[in-house]
Amino acid sequence: MRKLIVSLVCLVLTLFQPDAFSAEKEQSSDIIATVNGKNITQEMLVIRLKNFTDTAPETLNAIRQEIIDQLITDILLEEFIDKQGLIVTPEEIEREVVQIRNNISGSQKNAFQSLEQILVSIGSNIDEFKKSVKYSIALEKYFRNKFDDKTLKNYFKENKDIFGGGSVKVSHILIDTRNMKTQEEISHALEQIKNIKSEIDRGAAFDEIAKKYSNCPSAQNGGNLGFIQRKGNFAKSFLDTAFSLKVDQVSEPVQTEYGYHLIKVTEKKEGTNIQFEDVREKVRIEMLDAEILKLLDRLRKEAKIVMNH
Repeated sequence: MRKLIVSLVCLVLTLFQPDAFSAEKEQSSDIIATVNGKNITQEMLVIRLKNFTDTAPETLNAIRQEIIDQLITDILLEEFIDKQGLIVTPEEIEREVVQIRNNISGSQKNAFQSLEQILVSIGSNIDEFKKSVKYSIALEKYFRNKFDDKTLKNYFKENKDIFGGGSVKVSHILIDTRNMKTQEEISHALEQIKNIKSEIDRGAAFDEIAKKYSNCPSAQNGGNLGFIQRKGNFAKSFLDTAFSLKVDQVSEPVQTEYGYHLIKVTEKKEGTNIQFEDVREKVRIEMLDAEILKLLDRLRKEAKIVMNH
C-alpha cells in the first residue's frame, strides 16, 4: 500500500496544485480559462511562473502551456474526488507522510535533504504535499478492487519489457505545436524540425541545437531528459522511438500531442528477465497509473472548457 501511495503522490503532485482555485479567486478580470464554470486566472499563472524567472522566452511559453494544462487538471480531479465522496482521514495522511519522510532519510540520494527542502526545490510546500497525499489515497481507494491477479498477470505478459528495468538516457528537441491553429502552421513546424535534423546531420552538436531551438524546458540542459524507462509519462510514439535507437543515434521527426521531436539516445542500461511474482506490486502501480491517466483524459473530454488566451 505505501509503495503505491508514494508512486501516486509523485503522479498527482505533478498534476495537482491544491487551492489553485476558489470562488474568492474568481474575481480577477484576467480569466485565461473556465473549466465547468470555475475560472483560471492570470494571477494563478503568474504565481507559478515566478519559479522560472531566468528561463528563456521560448522555453517559458512551453512552461506556461504546461501550467495551464495542470490547472485544468486540478479542477477536474478535485471535482471528481468530491463527487465520488472519497474520504481520507487526517490520520491516514499523516501515516503516509511519516513513511515518505522515512523513505527520504533512508535514501542515499536524498540523505542530506528533508522533505520540506525537496518540496521547496520543486516550488511546493508541505501543506500542498499533504493534500497531494490525500488525493493519492482517495484515488487508490477508488481503484482498489479493480485489479485481480488474473488481470495483473495478463498485463504483465503484455508489457513484460516495461518491468525488466531496462532504460535509456535521452535528449530531445521539441517544436511545440499545441497553440497552432492552422495546418499551415503545423506544416511549417514539421519543416522546421526537418531543417534542424539536417543541421545535426551536418555535424552540429545536438545539445547546442537543443538550447537554440527547442521549446521544451529541457532546452536549457541541452535537451537532456535523463534516463527513462519503457513505462512512464511519455507518449507511446516517443517511447517506441527512443527504445529503438542505438546509442548516439538521432531519430527522424516524431509527432506527439506536444508537437514534433528529435530524439537522441546517449546511453542504454539493459534490463533483466523478471518474473511476475517479483514485480506484482509494480504491475499494480503501473496499471493504476494508467487508469488514472485514462480517467483524467475522460474527465477532460467530458468537461466544458473555454480558453480565453
